[in-house]
Amino acid sequence: MNIGRIQKSFVSSWIVFITCTFAFLAFRLSGDWNNVNLWICTFIQFGIALYLLLLNGIFSMIRCRTLLPAIFYLILTGWNPIFNYDLNGCLATLLTIFNYALLFNAYQKTDSQINAFNISLILVLGSFLQPQLLLFFPILWIGCYWFRSFNLRVFLASLTGIVAVYWIIFAWSIYWDDRQIFFATLPKAEDIFFINELHLSNYEWMSFGIILFVLVSAGLNLFILNISEKVKTVSFLKYLYVSSFLFLFLAFVQSEYRSCWESIAYIPVSLILAYYFTLANKVYSTVLMLLFICSFWFLGFLQNFST
Repeated sequence: MNIGRIQKSFVSSWIVFITCTFAFLAFRLSGDWNNVNLWICTFIQFGIALYLLLLNGIFSMIRCRTLLPAIFYLILTGWNPIFNYDLNGCLATLLTIFNYALLFNAYQKTDSQINAFNISLILVLGSFLQPQLLLFFPILWIGCYWFRSFNLRVFLASLTGIVAVYWIIFAWSIYWDDRQIFFATLPKAEDIFFINELHLSNYEWMSFGIILFVLVSAGLNLFILNISEKVKTVSFLKYLYVSSFLFLFLAFVQSEYRSCWESIAYIPVSLILAYYFTLANKVYSTVLMLLFICSFWFLGFLQNFST
């Protein structure tokens, strides 16, 4: 068996990508296709998977052609039915990936006020669908600091984005002489900062264990044992790595919105794993990739079709 050829096929073969797409759609067959949310969520998630390829191409995080970011995202969001109908979570994830693009574009740009302002607008508008999205602000500021684009002007620009949205809503409430319109839209602490008791099926515990094991293995190889990249690429990868754990942590503590936080977490997870498995040329890394993919296909079959 030629492991190298198998690895190359999974990295760049459109046949493998199409196969994973059919597996993604096959898992959805167990859903209720009369529910329009299933159609919209499926379309958005597939669009996010393709956008990951575009994001990688724009910022050249992986220095060779690869389809793995899209493949991993389809696998991770396809196997579990909790992602089938969460329209608000899908829209929040779509907005988050746009924020990643804006944040990466601000790398070492001290005059990135427009990017910070736009990210704030997106987050505040997204919070009307998913209030917990406001928790992305500290992660945003960490990223700006990490990418050497954080300063007082950038910070004030991000705050201006928040104020602009609520100022428009306040003016609208004054126009209609109903200030309750404004107060009803203000974020409430109990909707953002809360902790739920975690309820996971055995399959979901297994999936978390697999993801964490592979993430830790990838991080060990990328950041400790073997990484020779430009400073910019390393910065992107480290930020993605840290943010993936932050979002997975939020998925644990706010299990009521677990599908939203997990689908957001799978953006950096997919990019990190794609980088590692695309460039790793060891037999054990290829075997680990195949086991990862096959494990989620198997879990998806059990979760969706077993009785």
